Amino acid sequence: MLALVSDTDNDIVLTRRPLSLRHHAGQVALPGGRVEQADGTIVDTALREAHEEVGLDRDLVTVRGVLPTVHVAASRSDVTTVVATWAGEGAVRVVDPAEVALVQRVRLADLANPACRATTRHPRRGPAFVLPDLFIWGFTAHVLDTLLDRGGWSRPWDRERLVEIPQGY
Repeated sequence: MLALVSDTDNDIVLTRRPLSLRHHAGQVALPGGRVEQADGTIVDTALREAHEEVGLDRDLVTVRGVLPTVHVAASRSDVTTVVATWAGEGAVRVVDPAEVALVQRVRLADLANPACRATTRHPRRGPAFVLPDLFIWGFTAHVLDTLLDRGGWSRPWDRERLVEIPQGY
């Protein structure tokens, strides 16, 4: 996965998966996917997938680091998040509507807003982000929570505020 943060606009690129998919339909995610044989490194995988999903030009990106690999039981996959910055240049967009229904840049300040933070359960409790036009939960919410903490953007929020996952997410 690629956590792509604009260092000029202070936002992050998120995607929403189509409702037609068999797995994780409707969920908000970071660009990313499975390693292919031609990928030299996990960074190559993240940048290739971001190009295929949102049209990102890898030459506009500065890789800042890699988060520890996490096993995601729901998808039975080990997932590594590459953290990168860019100046926000070049349009990001839906490249393949079969894979991505929406590409949206979300301000980090909106994600850090305590009014947008909550906890959800599916089946275990975890962080969620309740935005006017997006609901973020699951692995993506965990990654965003970690990025906000490590980046110094996190603000105290009510971890006891429990919300249900809306239909379609």
